[in-house]
Amino acid sequence: MKAVESSPRRLVDNALQDPEAFGEIIDHHKSMIYSVAYNFFGNRTVAEDVSQDVYLELYKNLERIESDLHLTFWLRQAVTRKCIDYTRRLKHRRYQPLDEVVEPSAKDPSWDPMLAETLRKKVQALPKKMRIVVILRFQEDLKLSEIAEALDMPLNTVKTTLRRALARLRERVEELQGEMVYGAGRI
Repeated sequence: MKAVESSPRRLVDNALQDPEAFGEIIDHHKSMIYSVAYNFFGNRTVAEDVSQDVYLELYKNLERIESDLHLTFWLRQAVTRKCIDYTRRLKHRRYQPLDEVVEPSAKDPSWDPMLAETLRKKVQALPKKMRIVVILRFQEDLKLSEIAEALDMPLNTVKTTLRRALARLRERVEELQGEMVYGAGRI
């Protein structure tokens, strides 16, 4: 971890010296933490709860963070673990998500909101291990080796999990194509 040791520790040192500077860490990483949790659960409230748990755990462990680069790695690992822990707790509770409106982001002319929502639901239907690997690979744009390190999994397990998840998603997308009917007389 030489890269971690040699990278600056500005955010962490500021937060250790001034408790109000902890907010700077939150501001700097909130979109990454929230988006991982939201894409894992598809629920704003749960994503906010998980994010709060991550920040609380960070506050308790701030002195153990070696650098700002280590901070990012630590937060990514913490949010994935909190997501998995939360799903374990949900197994023992009845949970009914409320319908929520997806918050709009920057307009992309090729972006199809209905397709994006359908794909998000298909990813959300994957088993939790597959789901977090897909989220870390395609949303967080992590390399397979980084995912293996973040999830504390062997690299080949990450590769296999990702391959199986993509195969399942392909099957489900093919099912969608079969449901779409284009042509005269049918809408």
